[in-house]
Amino acid sequence: MSSVLPLVALAAALATLPLGAQQPQIITGLKQPESVAIGPGGKVYVSETGEYEKANDGYISILEGDKLRRFASGLDDPHGIKWYRDRLFVADNMGMVWRIDAQGNPERFVDATDFPRKITNFNDLEIDQAGNLYVSDSGDWEGRGGVIYRITPNKKISVVLTDEDDWRLVSPNGLLMDGAGKLLVVDYTTGILFRVDLKGGSKTMEKVAAGFGAADGLVRDARGRLILTNYAAHKVYVLTAPDAKPQELELSGVESAADLGISPDGKSLLIPDMGGGKLAILPMPK
Repeated sequence: MSSVLPLVALAAALATLPLGAQQPQIITGLKQPESVAIGPGGKVYVSETGEYEKANDGYISILEGDKLRRFASGLDDPHGIKWYRDRLFVADNMGMVWRIDAQGNPERFVDATDFPRKITNFNDLEIDQAGNLYVSDSGDWEGRGGVIYRITPNKKISVVLTDEDDWRLVSPNGLLMDGAGKLLVVDYTTGILFRVDLKGGSKTMEKVAAGFGAADGLVRDARGRLILTNYAAHKVYVLTAPDAKPQELELSGVESAADLGISPDGKSLLIPDMGGGKLAILPMPK
């Protein structure tokens, strides 16, 4: 277990720091944390991959008050996580999607053999209002195999977009719904933010913004701003509009900024440091 302060207290304590300081509160003791999700009751969940490419040693942790404890075990390399109603869905890097109930009991929702293409590198996961899941396969990190999948509530799997449909889809990573029928995706290799059209099987996407380096996490705050992480450069970018210059924040004490989340009160960014085995809590940029 790791000792932490309650999130509300952390936000209050950090709010007085000047923006230029960018000095997050650091929680240690995690094993390759990758993603954050907010669940029922405002609880914070973190996916931890454990030893990479080792079966059954991945898990989901939960922050409760001032303690970090195990919520669900027996996963492989859990990456993107998202709550939908009373279930937590998990994109596992080793080729499946888990569904976990409120008691922490996991089941395989779909497996690698259910997909129409070979799974290379499952990464982020997003869910629309109808309960359809979207999963990014980042490919081989060398420009091949990038795919975005859709999985319906009754487990029907279809391909939204592949690198063969659009060569700009190199290593799709962070996903975020952008209203009805639109999906934002950041590409890890190119650092470009795209908007994908989900309607009518159009298989098209448009460039929104660029310059985000090894782009990983993607969230939208209460003011409508997009916030992205740069994994390799341990940076955070704040984008107020597609044509605006991103505000760039460099994180002190963070080795690799992965798939971030926003605290339940909206006052802090929760940023897994996958390489450093930490969770960084940063005051929401002004």
